[in-house]
Amino acid sequence: MRKYGFKLFSSNLHDNPRVLDESIKFVFEHRDRMFIELMVVPNTAAEDFEKLKLRLKGVEVRLHAPHHMMNFDVGNRELEASNRKIFENVQFVADLLNAKTVVVHAGCRKENAPLKETVRQFRLFDDERIVVENLPVVAEEGLKLSGNTPEEIAFIKENCGCGFCFDFSHALCAANSLGLDVEKQLQGFFDLKPDVYHLCDGLVDEIDDKHLHYGKGNYPLEHFLNDYTSNNAYITMETGRGLPVEIKPWADDFEFLLKIEN
Repeated sequence: MRKYGFKLFSSNLHDNPRVLDESIKFVFEHRDRMFIELMVVPNTAAEDFEKLKLRLKGVEVRLHAPHHMMNFDVGNRELEASNRKIFENVQFVADLLNAKTVVVHAGCRKENAPLKETVRQFRLFDDERIVVENLPVVAEEGLKLSGNTPEEIAFIKENCGCGFCFDFSHALCAANSLGLDVEKQLQGFFDLKPDVYHLCDGLVDEIDDKHLHYGKGNYPLEHFLNDYTSNNAYITMETGRGLPVEIKPWADDFEFLLKIEN
């Protein structure tokens, strides 16, 4: 049975507490089919994670580590010391919340062996809960990113033993940027046996993902869901941007997926 996840941020405890509590309540009420993916925002106080633990009682939680926009970049050797400090905090939260997986971006692309640096830092973290996420070719700020193809993700997996987070939108964007066949890329990623998935709607010819709510773009979502996810998949609904003012769009996304799944 597939499980679908709301994505929340540890900072929501202060910047969006009402929606945080409403989201947790909704997920708890549907806990047989739902989970929460929590983004561990740097500088969140340890006592805030203790408060979150109490609020999240009875809800399955998985984690997302910070990314390059939060000064965490496993492709940058110069950030090794700060990366390790940030990830130690992520590990503390994973232990606290009993999270089975931690999504980590493959990092920014450097000219000299970018994937080897990603592998090196993953090995330093030495955490079997890491699942590396495939990325688009270019970030919004113009930075080049790693982990664009199944071959790159396979290299990372094979050399550090981590799992894999299959992001559909990132796969499409990367394929479009590189002029690759989308279906072959999707099949290649699926063949890597993902541990978790990220799914939003978007535009099939885009190179920058927009995180649209389901039905607001033209992605073949039924095809993605039924042909490229396993029956016991964990699928985070990475829809919508910015601080939500209500949970209805995300609740509607959940109902949308229940209706189209086989």
